[in-house]
Amino acid sequence: MTMTLSLDALLDELIERKDVHSAVMSVTSGDGSFQWAGARGVMSPGGPPVTETTPWFIASITKLFIAATVLRLVENGELALQDRLVDRLDTALTHRLHVLDGQDHTDQITLKHLLGHASGLPDFIEDYPKQGPDRRSLVETLLAEGDRAWTLAETTHWVRERLTPHFVPQPLSDPRARIRYSDTNYQLLIGIIETCRGAPFFQVLDELILRPLSLNNTWLSGRYPSSPNNREAEPQVPALYAGADVVQLPNFLADIGDLNSTCDDLTRFLKGLVNGGLFQNPDTWHQMQAHARTFSFPRDRAALRQPGWPIQYGLGVMRFQLPRLFTPFRPMPRVEGHTGSTGTWLFHAPKLDLYLTGAVNQVTAGAVPFKVVPRILKVFNATLAKSGHGG
Repeated sequence: MTMTLSLDALLDELIERKDVHSAVMSVTSGDGSFQWAGARGVMSPGGPPVTETTPWFIASITKLFIAATVLRLVENGELALQDRLVDRLDTALTHRLHVLDGQDHTDQITLKHLLGHASGLPDFIEDYPKQGPDRRSLVETLLAEGDRAWTLAETTHWVRERLTPHFVPQPLSDPRARIRYSDTNYQLLIGIIETCRGAPFFQVLDELILRPLSLNNTWLSGRYPSSPNNREAEPQVPALYAGADVVQLPNFLADIGDLNSTCDDLTRFLKGLVNGGLFQNPDTWHQMQAHARTFSFPRDRAALRQPGWPIQYGLGVMRFQLPRLFTPFRPMPRVEGHTGSTGTWLFHAPKLDLYLTGAVNQVTAGAVPFKVVPRILKVFNATLAKSGHGG
């Protein structure tokens, strides 16, 4: 009861944050002995309330789905982590995509570089152009000018013509390898998946991930339902906000492949990864974390909105643990999973065997998960300490 009351109080506090108009959270133990979910706020201005079962836009948690799809194709022998980008996508897309100080490094980029954010490619959404009359990032342009359709060809053109790589592709076998978060990497991976299978990304995702795990409430905007026999209307998801303003970018968000899902579906998905039920090789989940590297401190404006130190990244997997400096008396357990820039999170805490999901649906809230998740874990740590089971 104490844990439930504490989680309710945390959710109440979350909805009181400036510019948070809706919030959904869930915490589930691996054995199912503890399950809690809560929701606050409304779907849209003047709309119905958000509930615990409401689906929501998961933002970059989608990267974990993309990575899992790539690893399934690797297990099938259809792809290999050492495959080069230039061998898997059309030359029109990859031509001189990574040119730094006049030298073209595009042919060095592999799937592993893309999965691990070690390619050095700039982020087409967040990075700022280095030249030209319009120095706005793409996300700033979208918020100012509104929705638009978007293709992979436009992504690569934007990167090639307006942005500059951050570093040469890094060897992930080197513990000192640099990594930098880039949405460009995962747009290229979606293109590779589609080229490999000759089918749309969501169709491949449905076959390899959604149907095997019975994720019936996970879909791509505008692509609902996933099953031909399901004729229900596409469910409503809570409105996204930028500060106090509603953001409406349905075409762009659908075109870049980000998904909608529910707390229950996301928990089932992560359990499938952690427990080895999704992959042919149960050790694949651990392989996805084998070469995790730590992001650097932010050095520019774009990096301030992206994951940075002390967050680690493997092959599509984030790992996060507050340094002992910030938790000197009781260390925070490590969590593994992913977050999204709209304040979304999906994590497993191995030490406590807890699955945590949540969203605040605010494009300025990318840092919120890294503040909320430690507080959730603190609730459980305190309860374990009182019961004499703390470690």
